[in-house]
Amino acid sequence: MKIQIFLFLIFMASSEIFPQEWPQHQRDAARTGRTNIEVPPPYRTRWIWLGDDLTLRNQNSEPGWTDNLTSQEGYSFPLPDSVPFTISQMVQPVISNGKVFFGTQEGSAYAITAFDGATLWKSEVSGGILVSAAVNDGVVVFAGVAGIVKAFDIDDGSTLWTQQLKYTITTAPCIVGESVFVADHRGRASAFDIHSGSLLWQKNLSAPVTGGIAASGSSVFIPCEDMMVYALSQQTGEIKASKQVRGQSFRMTFPVVFNEFLYVTSAMTPLMGSEYVMEEVMESSLTLEDEENNIRLWLQGNDNGGNWPRASVDWQHVFALDTTNLQSSFIIAAGPVEGCGYPPDPVVVDYMDRVLCWWKTRFPKLTSESAFGTNYSLDICGINTTNGNRIPIDNGHLSNALQETDNLFAMSTGGKYLWLRQDFRGTQVIDLSNSTSTHVQAQIRRQDGGYWAANICYLDQNPPYNFKGGPVITGQTSIAGRTAPSIAGNLVFISESFGIVAIEHDNQK
Repeated sequence: MKIQIFLFLIFMASSEIFPQEWPQHQRDAARTGRTNIEVPPPYRTRWIWLGDDLTLRNQNSEPGWTDNLTSQEGYSFPLPDSVPFTISQMVQPVISNGKVFFGTQEGSAYAITAFDGATLWKSEVSGGILVSAAVNDGVVVFAGVAGIVKAFDIDDGSTLWTQQLKYTITTAPCIVGESVFVADHRGRASAFDIHSGSLLWQKNLSAPVTGGIAASGSSVFIPCEDMMVYALSQQTGEIKASKQVRGQSFRMTFPVVFNEFLYVTSAMTPLMGSEYVMEEVMESSLTLEDEENNIRLWLQGNDNGGNWPRASVDWQHVFALDTTNLQSSFIIAAGPVEGCGYPPDPVVVDYMDRVLCWWKTRFPKLTSESAFGTNYSLDICGINTTNGNRIPIDNGHLSNALQETDNLFAMSTGGKYLWLRQDFRGTQVIDLSNSTSTHVQAQIRRQDGGYWAANICYLDQNPPYNFKGGPVITGQTSIAGRTAPSIAGNLVFISESFGIVAIEHDNQK
């Protein structure tokens, strides 16, 4: 009887830690990127997975754990100098049944425990993995860069089925029920049965698919590199609607479906360098409403008699399309916010059903008064689906969250908390209910001429052998991308090029 009670208590404890899951990229097939789980500040590292046989576990988190992962001035975590693997910056950890799943560029598919980061199993996907996995009903699916789609049993890692599509896949698998959807660089969309791997249908589209896909209702939505966006039947693969949008690529982006709209983000045609672009438009705007009208004119090519240089329709980069016919009835008045070769980050849905987007502005309400690369600011606001204007998040003061025009953040939400992440500047969180922000994590405390007073800093300063890089040398150069944190149970998970990190609330502060 005592043993039964003990086992029951263990089961209950694990259930409380992981009551919900994050089973695919941005949590669901619609890629909304949200959960109702709230993990409040302050934060500490719970564990860091650093390979098959090495996981650092915070001595303050569980009895018997021995590693000092307390961030403090002058202290660096006991990280190894190097690891033999590399995790792509496009990989977001996915979580199901208390397990965390991810792949490496060297071709290893992993399952580790969410509780303590112990390695459960390791399998292989030839050619390497660049994107997030997807899980449902005891099956985890990985898509490989060499065109392999492979499914494993989540408990023991045994191979359930393999499909060879022959062409590169940089699209995270999308699961709806018992169907798995993928698309490749040939421009071919495929659907498989999640249990048997049998081919349900294939459809050749007009150009390669390099970015993400999404699904909702009866459709799967696929943007192609000729800037055509397709809505396909989930059942048959037949094309239901199509629409061409502005931009040069969908690389590193993904569509989001919410409330009858498909939000598509593209790499702007004049992508390289958004610093100090559109400054004259903001300078001439005296109110928020005036600014929105002027930006919309500028996005339609109106240069105001030469006073607004670089005006062009080619700066349009975020689009709201009707999910039934993929038509749009308004221009979203969001100007250029990104540079350095990165496309703008896709939208996210928050706890109040707002679809949040980055906006360059003279009139910030949520973030801060200034930002690197502009004389004004970069703000986060909702999108008004009547006219494409902003829905400001105004709690009477700014959060002072960090922003830069060449280093913006991918977004996910957990309850009232908006999570922001990119590899270089790390992780931030904003409480949307009161506009307070926390710098959660930075790789290195002193880096790039700055001092980053985050709750978590792995290293105090750059190691001499890796001045320009991160804290640990990896087997390869990590493929560029931006992925937001995953939230499951009472933990937040992020992927670094050198490992997986679990973050928790610090109950000792």
